[in-house]
Amino acid sequence: MVRSVTVVGGGLIGLCSAYFLREAGFDVTVLERGRVGGGASRGNAGEICPDLVTPLPAPGVIGPALRGLPRQDSALYVRPRPSLDLVRFLARFARNTTRRRYAGGVAALGRLAAGTFGLFDEMAAAGADADPVREGFLFAFGSAESARAALAGVRRIGAPAGPLLAGADLAAAEPALGPAARAGFLVADQRSVDPALFVDRLAATLRQRGVRIVEGARVTAVGESGGRARARGFLGDHEADAVVIAAGVWSTALCRRLGVGLDLFPGKGYSFSVDAGQQPRRVIHLGDARVVLTPMGQRVRVAGTMEFDRDPEAFSALRVEAIAVAARDYLRGVDWTARRDEWVGARVMTPDGLPVVGAVPGRSRILVASGHNMLGLMLGPATGRLVADLLCGRADARLAASLDPARLARRVRPR
Repeated sequence: MVRSVTVVGGGLIGLCSAYFLREAGFDVTVLERGRVGGGASRGNAGEICPDLVTPLPAPGVIGPALRGLPRQDSALYVRPRPSLDLVRFLARFARNTTRRRYAGGVAALGRLAAGTFGLFDEMAAAGADADPVREGFLFAFGSAESARAALAGVRRIGAPAGPLLAGADLAAAEPALGPAARAGFLVADQRSVDPALFVDRLAATLRQRGVRIVEGARVTAVGESGGRARARGFLGDHEADAVVIAAGVWSTALCRRLGVGLDLFPGKGYSFSVDAGQQPRRVIHLGDARVVLTPMGQRVRVAGTMEFDRDPEAFSALRVEAIAVAARDYLRGVDWTARRDEWVGARVMTPDGLPVVGAVPGRSRILVASGHNMLGLMLGPATGRLVADLLCGRADARLAASLDPARLARRVRPR
C-alpha cells in the first residue's frame, strides 16, 4: 500500500500533483532543483481554456511550419544543430497530423480537461486563488478570411464561439486593439491567471497542509527496490512508497537512467511584459501573428513562438524582438522598446500532443507526469488529480491508457 510519495519537480505539474496527493491522504515531499515554479511555470500566458484544448500536431500544420523554418524570426524555429532525438521527434510528430489521430488527441485532451474550472475553484477555496480574469478570449486577425477559417475550426471542436466581428463591433468588444486587427470573434467562459501568483499561492497552501517542499534539491537518479522508491540527489536520498517524476524537461534524463527513453523534446517559448495605454479586458489571441496578449494586473504579458533547441535555457533576444514586431500594431498605446520581464521557458513537447502520465514502463512505484506541450498550467490540476487516482487505484482506464508513457517509450542504455 502506498502511503508516502516523493514528487520530483516543484513546477506547475509537480505542485498540482502534490496538492491532490495530499488531498487523497498521502504523505508528500516535493524536491525542486531550484526555486519553486522554475522552468516553464511562471512566464507562460496564463490561459485556462478547457474548451479550446487541441493537440499541436494537426492536419495542415506541417506545410506552413516547414516554410517558416529557415527564418529565425518565424513563429516556429528549429536551431540548425544535428540531433537524432529531434529528427525522431519531428518524424513522429508528422505521423500524428492525420485527421484520425488528431480527432483522437482532441478527445483524449477533452477527457483530461473535464472539470478543469471546478478543480481550479477547489484549489482557490483552499488558498491557491490566483485572481482569475473570467471574460473569455478574443481571437483577432489581420483579415476577415483568416478569422472565418479560425472560427470554423473553433466551432468544430465545440467551443462556445460568438459571431464574426469586424469594424465597430470588434472595437466595441476590445477597445485596446490596434489598427492591424480587422476581424475576430469571442470565445466565452475561458479564464486567465498570473501563473507566478498561482504557483506562489499554491506552494504556500501546500506548506500549510503539511507538504514538505525542499528547494535546491536537484535529483540525479530515481529507483525502486524492496517495495520502496528512492530519489537520489544533491541533498541525499529520499525514500517513499512511490516517486512521481514531474521535472519538466529534466524528466527525460531521469527516465533514461532507468533504461527508458521517452520521445520528448523541449519546445521553448518566450514572453515579456509591457505597459499598455489601455489595458485589454481579456486574453487576446493574435491568430496571424501567433502571439498571445494576457492582462496581468497593471501590465500585459506578451507571449509566443516555438523554438526547438537542445539547450532548454539558452535565451535569444532575436526571438523576443520577433514577437514584439509581430504584435506591435495589434495593441494601442504601447512603447514596445520599454519591455521588461523578458523570459524563456522550455515546455516539454510530445510527438502526439498528449501528456505522458503514468507508470514508467517496467516500474511499478515510479510514475512520470510530463509532456504537457503548451498546456501545463491549464492541465496541471487535472494531471494532479489523475496522478492521485492512479496511486489510489481508481483512475479512469480509458484516460490512463491514452496518456500511458509506454506509447512513447523505447529501451535505451541507462546513463
